[in-house]
Amino acid sequence: MHPADGVTVTQPPAGLCADCIHAKLIRSSHGSEFVQCELSFSDPRFPKYPRLPVLKCRGHKPNRS
Repeated sequence: MHPADGVTVTQPPAGLCADCIHAKLIRSSHGSEFVQCELSFSDPRFPKYPRLPVLKCRGHKPNRS
């Protein structure tokens, strides 16, 4: 939903992470949601939980499914 539709957006959009094969949505037991970058496990240049929205990323690979 868009704020112009009268709906308040409480979470930022994920940007490039929204369709990246390396991104995994993590839900906490308290209901919070985070995007985890799985590239962070093998390459320290990528943050485990990137600041959203991600607008530029060398590791971005679109999910073609």
